[in-house]
Amino acid sequence: MVSGVETSLFFVTDHNLHTSLGSLILGGLVATALSGVVCMQAVLYARLFEKDPGVLKSVVALVFLIDVLHTCMVWLADWQYLVGGFGDSNITDHVFWSAGLTIALTAITTITVQLFFSYRLYRLSKGNWFVVSPLVLLALARVERQTAWSEATSAELIRLGSFHEFCVHYRWLFTLGLALSSALDVMITSSLCLYLRKSMHGGSGRLDHVLDSVTLYTVENGMITCVATVLSLIFWLAKPHALIYLGLHFAISKLYANSFLASMNARKILRLQNTQGAGEGHRLPVIFAHHFSRVGRRSSVRAHSHRPSSRSDASVQVQITVDKTVDYVTDDVRQHDAANEAKTSIESTV
Repeated sequence: MVSGVETSLFFVTDHNLHTSLGSLILGGLVATALSGVVCMQAVLYARLFEKDPGVLKSVVALVFLIDVLHTCMVWLADWQYLVGGFGDSNITDHVFWSAGLTIALTAITTITVQLFFSYRLYRLSKGNWFVVSPLVLLALARVERQTAWSEATSAELIRLGSFHEFCVHYRWLFTLGLALSSALDVMITSSLCLYLRKSMHGGSGRLDHVLDSVTLYTVENGMITCVATVLSLIFWLAKPHALIYLGLHFAISKLYANSFLASMNARKILRLQNTQGAGEGHRLPVIFAHHFSRVGRRSSVRAHSHRPSSRSDASVQVQITVDKTVDYVTDDVRQHDAANEAKTSIESTV
């Protein structure tokens, strides 16, 4: 029996050595690139939303700091596997504390972002606890499971010192955590889209255009995080002894952080679309340099306030905008209520 286990372990570590190490280095590179995007998003947020509530700023700061620490742990784990374990064919079966800590940090980031989107759904649904309660309960259940998983990786895994032993005794725990995460992503995204589409009935063309942008943005954000989590789950179930799932797991935390920060920063463009014409702007909220650069804003103000001082200018373009107001009386107030509901939905989402 012992010889059979040793033969199996030899096959696992020797056959999947290159696959595991390659997955770890690629996962580290992708995670670092995504961490750079997180840093950029955090700087954008600090420049664009200086007047946000302190609680919201604290959540953004927490996500950003966890992301920085997660990146450090990813590269420490890569160093320990690739450099510290150089020449050891059994190194991919060993568990380093840095690798366990990356999973704990991913759990914190994931649950923070999912609770934030659950709160956004709570506001969008006007306090409908019947819709939000299952999501919150699943999220809290996932916190409990992820806490147990984090403790297992940081304590029990280090004590066992073997991914193989962990796979034998705790495989169901990691599987449940990834499955709950994927289910929550789908439920939150579908619920947000449902309420956004519901708010479009009777709204003006401009409001419908903004709600279309928010809906598309919500679907793409939820799809990216869900696909990454499902892929990690598939490789965990199909090849638990190859560390492909761990390389993918390195990037999951970054995707959730980017999803959260991008949704925060998109509020500026969505609000601009709400005040401009329905046909202006991009299909998705895109932030350019002049939107957050103080120099760009001052230059833009000067450009709009500049008046030609001489008649020698080649040409002057004059644009006249006529606002047409129509007053009418109707006995059916449902149309007005629908428009007000659409405006409320935009404020709740952005």
